[in-house]
Amino acid sequence: DEGVTWRTISPDLTAFKPEYQVRSGQPITNDITGEEHYSTLYEIEVSLHSPDVIWTGANDGPVHITRDGGQSWQDVTPPDMPPNGRIDAIEPSPHTPGKAYIAGHRYLLNDWRPYIYRTTDYGQTWTLLTTGENGIPTDYPTRVVREDPDREGLLYAGTEYGVFVSFDDGAHWQPLQHDLPPAPITDIRVHRKDLVLSTMGRGFWILDNLTPLHQADAQIAQSEAHLYQPNDAYRMRYRADQGDEPHAPEYLPPGAVIDFYLAETPNEEVTLEVMDSQGTVVRAFSSLADDEGSAAAPYNQMDAPTPVEESVGALEAEAGMNRFIWDLRHPGTWDEDGRSSYGPLAAPGNYQVRLSVGDWSMTRSLRLNIDPRVAADGVTVAHLEEQLDLNLRIRDAISGARRAAHDMASHIDRLQAAVDDGARAEGDVEPVIEDLQALHAQLVTEDTGSYPPPMLIDQLQYLYGMTTRADQQLGRDAFTQFETLRTELDDLLDTWSTMLQRHQVLSEASE
Repeated sequence: DEGVTWRTISPDLTAFKPEYQVRSGQPITNDITGEEHYSTLYEIEVSLHSPDVIWTGANDGPVHITRDGGQSWQDVTPPDMPPNGRIDAIEPSPHTPGKAYIAGHRYLLNDWRPYIYRTTDYGQTWTLLTTGENGIPTDYPTRVVREDPDREGLLYAGTEYGVFVSFDDGAHWQPLQHDLPPAPITDIRVHRKDLVLSTMGRGFWILDNLTPLHQADAQIAQSEAHLYQPNDAYRMRYRADQGDEPHAPEYLPPGAVIDFYLAETPNEEVTLEVMDSQGTVVRAFSSLADDEGSAAAPYNQMDAPTPVEESVGALEAEAGMNRFIWDLRHPGTWDEDGRSSYGPLAAPGNYQVRLSVGDWSMTRSLRLNIDPRVAADGVTVAHLEEQLDLNLRIRDAISGARRAAHDMASHIDRLQAAVDDGARAEGDVEPVIEDLQALHAQLVTEDTGSYPPPMLIDQLQYLYGMTTRADQQLGRDAFTQFETLRTELDDLLDTWSTMLQRHQVLSEASE
């Protein structure tokens, strides 16, 4: 009844040796925290397979089990584990009844050996999983062991100096340290396919997305390249960066986590493409692109590349495990420096991910789900698909307007330079420059610092910001406003096209 009443279901399950039942902290001061109380149960775990199966571990050595809800108990302490150690963790297997793991240590007694045991028969027999020769060093005391709930025999061990992983039920161990500091690991939990742990330094750490460990096997280890099946992603909006505070938490950026393996750092280009369910490329990333630009050709007025070609993002591809996070966005708007990264968010649905190294490629499916909190507020996938369609149309309108403004400004500069150099008579060129400046002024807001009225590009950008900043059902006014602005832009671009055909000096300037 949630703690309203209690009843005793066991005898004392500790060793409770009389010689250790003394006041702690003597002869100078008494311990007042209670931490130094010996003969205490440090671990109580109930089996996931039966509520009547309960395991206990004490800080003075014994391990006990009941299989009848506490009516009777058995001492099942591993016979070869030295006495008086601390049983810090018990892990009943989430996969197999009767199977359990324990982790203990005796370093407070100057015994620094690791102690992790496994039983498959409710503690009747035990197997030592830390021999000192199978991965965990002989002087790494062990505090905790956990079995992955999604893959049987995948174990995580927390030691005095970091984390280890075993893919074969404890027969072999290897470090899983990465950027984790070499601190004592006090506890481990697997939660929603993430590895969560605490350290003695009062820190909490998360290894996001254990999918690669669930899929890893000998065949993958022997392959030249491999693309892991990604987990479902959720379309979410939050800020991962917590600023410049030295101890601010680090959060995984929102997006789809994509893991791949390369046996060696390739000399060839490595590409990662995200495609929709029809196979159309939504975003592309390349090992040849840098953080600032794209591997694709720059904008050319006569043969403009697609938004995806313009916005090829950077991809790190090195020997070993690689993790990439697609931010779920389409290419952003065009400007003179390339495509911005702030494109519209992809709509929930089915996607594909393709990894290519030279002539080799592998494709995996990827599911993008709606944020359940948004769905609870009445927003549907259909609303987000409609939002995306409008966002892409506004994005392309902004890009077209910026290209036109860029070309007009370039022509103005070239024509003015021709006049200044004496290559053109001012009377022949000045009317054309004035027409170009008037057309350009309809696109670009005057930079006067006195709150001038926003021109067409700024009006489109404002609408773009209002319709991309949240997962929402758009009001009809957004569509009406866009059609009005799109009509104005089309008329302006027609005028620009006519000017290019009418004025010979513009054609010559283009050459």
